[in-house]
Amino acid sequence: MSDSDDSLFGLSEDTLRAATDALPSQEEMEELVEAVRQGQERLERSRQHAEEYINLGPPWDYDPADYSPSEEASFTAMKWTYEGREYLESTGDPNLTTIAGRIEEGSTSLAEELDDSETEYPYKGLHLLLSSLDGLITWLCENDPDIDPDFYNDGGNPVYFGGRKKCALEKWYDEHAIFGVEDDEGESFKQQWDDFWNHRHRIMHGSPDAYYDENVGIATLFFVGLTAHVVKERYDQLNQ
Repeated sequence: MSDSDDSLFGLSEDTLRAATDALPSQEEMEELVEAVRQGQERLERSRQHAEEYINLGPPWDYDPADYSPSEEASFTAMKWTYEGREYLESTGDPNLTTIAGRIEEGSTSLAEELDDSETEYPYKGLHLLLSSLDGLITWLCENDPDIDPDFYNDGGNPVYFGGRKKCALEKWYDEHAIFGVEDDEGESFKQQWDDFWNHRHRIMHGSPDAYYDENVGIATLFFVGLTAHVVKERYDQLNQ
């Protein structure tokens, strides 16, 4: 009988030792648990701030004159977007890093356009931020084995229609309890999300009835920041 036949499960001592060495240490497990806890706390704080400060109605029942975001809302939205961008950069993923750069430029442009009395609408900032948001949603779709593209273009790239993107993001928002999970506590925020998506749809599709104002800009910053946080959590899941 060989030595391997005498060992546990018929494996050699060297094989067992290698398998044991590959297991995470207690310290590594504790660090992982702590990282997950901190990630969930970040997401919960961002959700609470977004729910508190986003104040949108649907575009077909919306008058910009009825909304005036507070300085605190503007500051908090910029803060969460900045932190979300940093999380994307920390992944080292080239695609996410590129999107992070666009978020930075979009945030800067939005702030400058809103501060400039001669600029009537923050066109550049909003389009850069909404394009970045779409890029993040597409990344989530591409990294979800349960989501298939609607088709592939001539370059072989997957294409996801708007409805599929919206469902994908809602899935990952639910995965990280962005909408709330008990007693319908997230219904109000879901309505805010639906209202924002309809504004986003009009802007991205060139509707003459799209609104470009500070309030829509603040909501965009919040949802870009929220989505960047979710993407970072998903990236960490895939690279554990």
